[in-house]
Amino acid sequence: PTATLQQVWRYGQAGGSVALRIAAVAPEVRVTGRQVLSLDDDRLVMAMDLAASITRVGLFKLSFVLPEGLEVEALSGAALSHWTEAQEGKQRIVTMHLTGRTIGEQKFTVALAGAAPHAQEAWAVPHLLVREATRQTGEALIVPGKGLRLRAGEREKVTQLDPRQVGGLQPGTLA
Repeated sequence: PTATLQQVWRYGQAGGSVALRIAAVAPEVRVTGRQVLSLDDDRLVMAMDLAASITRVGLFKLSFVLPEGLEVEALSGAALSHWTEAQEGKQRIVTMHLTGRTIGEQKFTVALAGAAPHAQEAWAVPHLLVREATRQTGEALIVPGKGLRLRAGEREKVTQLDPRQVGGLQPGTLA
């Protein structure tokens, strides 16, 4: 069989050159969470279920800023080796060290506790954001104890839901 010439390129006497740039592939982390914040007279408990979807390349750790006034009570997950807490400026950072280079769907459970806020006109609800996440979504339920009443004040980047639609059956729950 004979070859058919498709295209011809002609370069100068020095010939052609190719310049390459090698860049590391950045991981993409998408986190979906369900946060239940229980308020009582003397104690605040924040329980959160996190589902992290790690794609492109694996990660060795995930981290989040610990909300002010709260301490880690429990932190668990199948891919979790151990966790550490460090001070970065005025913020406390909790780092979840994974069992190795981790990729795929991973689930974590976080429990934080601290003193309950006193009665006040406006209170910013603590939240947990994974610093490596490119996108984080979820739902938050705020469950008051007996004798406490909550009402939504200002909302930024959130939508108020009917708590019964997302499993909040206790009276006074906000979602």
